[in-house]
Amino acid sequence: MQVETLSFERIPHQSRLFLEYLRDPLALRRFYPSAIRFHHELPLRAPEVLAAHTIDRQVLCDALSELNLAWGAGAETLANIELLREADCLAVVSGQQAGLVTGPLYTIYKALSAVKLAGCLRQRNTKA
Repeated sequence: MQVETLSFERIPHQSRLFLEYLRDPLALRRFYPSAIRFHHELPLRAPEVLAAHTIDRQVLCDALSELNLAWGAGAETLANIELLREADCLAVVSGQQAGLVTGPLYTIYKALSAVKLAGCLRQRNTKA
């Protein structure tokens, strides 16, 4: 069996923005100020992100605890909510949008990507 790599540039109808992102993510800082080149750079951005986004963590986490207890959440979920109470903990979130072709699978993929990213941050001693 022969395996060949196909670059996105060879696939028709790719957006210029997407192709530019693949070539140089930092070139898109005019649109995405938080853009980074590699995921291992994320912990370096943590102080900037934490300073830019303030919220009453106690109110948020109280609400999350109440909801998740009612839904029967496990110990790991509840421990993560408690971790989020700490001022130096990042929240990794994903958005939701309808997937015309991928349907609910895209939602699951995005949620798993958020969990994976939080794990990468934790491996680099960043609370997430």
